[in-house]
Amino acid sequence: MMNVESQIGYHTCKLKNGFEYIKANTPFKSGNGSNQWLTQGFYFWTDSDYWAKKWGTPSQRAIGKFKIQLCLRKETLDLVGNVEHQIEFVRLKNVILQGLQKDKRTEITVHQIISKLRTNKQIFPYLAIKAEDNRRVDEINFVDPDISGLKLRVITPQQLCVFEEARPQISLEGFVEPDSFSRNMPTN
Repeated sequence: MMNVESQIGYHTCKLKNGFEYIKANTPFKSGNGSNQWLTQGFYFWTDSDYWAKKWGTPSQRAIGKFKIQLCLRKETLDLVGNVEHQIEFVRLKNVILQGLQKDKRTEITVHQIISKLRTNKQIFPYLAIKAEDNRRVDEINFVDPDISGLKLRVITPQQLCVFEEARPQISLEGFVEPDSFSRNMPTN
């Protein structure tokens, strides 16, 4: 039996076609080009609307708040908070790299690795991927810098990409922006 957990995600989209259209169609699935970090899916900023508010132009965007119900251990490849998943991803990446010419190995991207893995449900059974890049708002020394230069990175941009197969596990909770959208949502 899987332990399904609710996660909160924030989806930023263009403010086009009005409230009813966005409410009925959000979240919007990304394109499938090589510029999609975690391949094609529904992208969410996790836990907080902080990074969702950094995306797009305030007067031209809507930000929806969603509940996403997935088993974090079995259905979500967590490259942020699960070291075992990170080890598995690196192992699978190395298998893919072995099949490439040496001069092409340094050019491989996360998108290409995930695209290849998603073609085989046996080795890649996941319905979503959580990842973060190297941006952060602040960093703090763990200890005296003379002892160690290691730092705690805080307020990092964590994204969750949910694949099409898990669309039924995503539900709109309300809107953060614009104010007119949040006022139009019924309260429970």
